[in-house]
Amino acid sequence: MVVVKALLFFQLCLIFPLTFFVAVSLASPEDPDCGLNFTSSPYKPSGECLAANQENINEWDSFPTTRCCQNVLNFFSQALAKQAITQQGNLFLQQDQWEHCSGPFKHQPSVSIENCGFGSLYQESSKCSSLSLTNVLQDDNFNDVRDKCTGFGSSFDDACRNCAGAIKSARDHYLDQFYARDNDTERATCVMAVVISVATTKLNDPSSMDDFFSCLPALNSLEKSSEDYIKIKYSLAKALIAIVLAAFGMIMVIMLVKYVTRNARAGRKLVLSKPKELASCPGLYSFSKAEIENAINFGEEKKFLGRGSAGQVFKGILPSGQVVAIKQIYRSNTSDSFTRELQNLSRVRHPNLVCLFGCCIEDGEQYLVYEFCSAGNLAQHLLRKDKVLTWKQRVNILRDCALALRYLHHNIDGCIVHRDIKLTNILLTEDLQAKLSDFGLARMLGMEESRVFTDVIGTIGYMDPEYMSNAKLTCASDIYSFGIVALQVLSGQKVIELDLDARDQLTRKAKDVSMGKRPLKDFEDPRLKGQLNSVDFESILQIAVLCVAKSSKGRPTIEVVFEEMDKVWKNTSSDEKAAEQSAIAATRRSHSVGVGVIPV
Repeated sequence: MVVVKALLFFQLCLIFPLTFFVAVSLASPEDPDCGLNFTSSPYKPSGECLAANQENINEWDSFPTTRCCQNVLNFFSQALAKQAITQQGNLFLQQDQWEHCSGPFKHQPSVSIENCGFGSLYQESSKCSSLSLTNVLQDDNFNDVRDKCTGFGSSFDDACRNCAGAIKSARDHYLDQFYARDNDTERATCVMAVVISVATTKLNDPSSMDDFFSCLPALNSLEKSSEDYIKIKYSLAKALIAIVLAAFGMIMVIMLVKYVTRNARAGRKLVLSKPKELASCPGLYSFSKAEIENAINFGEEKKFLGRGSAGQVFKGILPSGQVVAIKQIYRSNTSDSFTRELQNLSRVRHPNLVCLFGCCIEDGEQYLVYEFCSAGNLAQHLLRKDKVLTWKQRVNILRDCALALRYLHHNIDGCIVHRDIKLTNILLTEDLQAKLSDFGLARMLGMEESRVFTDVIGTIGYMDPEYMSNAKLTCASDIYSFGIVALQVLSGQKVIELDLDARDQLTRKAKDVSMGKRPLKDFEDPRLKGQLNSVDFESILQIAVLCVAKSSKGRPTIEVVFEEMDKVWKNTSSDEKAAEQSAIAATRRSHSVGVGVIPV
């Protein structure tokens, strides 16, 4: 026994250093040796990766992988598109460069190129990997892809269906050209080449880029061509239909008999019971209570982040090292906010919506686990005295919020109305990217519904007056709340929860300024000290005033709001570039003047 223990100890001592060496030697995609630039589009971790048993999918109808790796494909496609523009038009990296990108991500160590099965996406690994950006852009087939993948605004479903079909046709064109229809590596590389090439045309338009990558999952569900289906004889088809109808009829008879028997035995009317409590987290990772407590108690004491009407929020650290925010729902909470938030956030994914990783339902306790936004919420930044949000940062935050609302209002299942948009529900990441949070009051309007009548709930001061008076909820209710937030960001008003009087004073002052009754300076945040573009400031003020119209009929749609925010964002970016160029030119002039002539 002593000898066996000694041998086991020796093996452990030998294996551990080797494992550590291999783990350290793998370079992360974010390391400089990878050669790709991720600064403008960093990798976004996904809660899908927390599931113990990963569901296998065929991403983009070409990559056999898991749901955890969907974000990885988007991430590398955008990075390769940028390098194709700057590095002689090569769509893929050399093998040695690609290997430097194959290690785990720093913010999600469980994800890497190798784990996702993307190790062959480098030059000379296949025939499609030899394609250059010039080859693809000059191909007549690509013109159809570029045309159909531009402009998703009018009808996203139709535009996305056409775009996905064009991408698939271009991929099949290259597979036929290289006689590689049955080669899985070629299939994956060819579709990647087409996606990267499309992405290069959208690098200067982030909104169009978001729409394009939001559309790509449609490749998974395109109908297969007729030759892929097994042809069934007409007589066999009739027999199958007859069998299905007979089975359906039998099931209906059995259900009817059971229903009548149960009612007769009860001798009374059926009483509808309350919906059962959820036993798990549909589509998300189910944490155990022990995992939650270990995450919250990572340090000497709990790190408290905030408190709301439904629960309190703590900072947590998972075993992988990932930092998360954990909301503990009050036991006394009788509303369905937990179920509503779980159902709403599990079906949506967007860079400007806070990501829900999973939940815990155990021993009467309920927890929700979100991504951690290290910079807190927007209200905290407007209240800060040591640091002031710049004009550019305010524009970026308002544009991010409008982008998130556009996604919610045009969800594929219907318009999702947030119902509680306010400063404290706008969270900020380390680089001040805005993310909408707290979907406990959110409500989905079906495709056939333009409005519903429901209980009036929300935060006083941000609530739509029309909704408060007649309980009629529409997408325009969110527009009103966004308008109030925009006015607070412009004026820097130091109020977290507005009451009705403060709201009316704010909107009345904004309307007076927009109509020219008062100067624009009266509404500017004095802490900006005039460091803003007055024309753009007035543009946002005008659209915000329209948003807070008392009647929903007078408010703009989210498309109009986003277009105005996007226009100001582009103006601000160009102003910043012009200022940088002027500063560089001034520096050069000062250096040239400073160089004197040495007398002989």
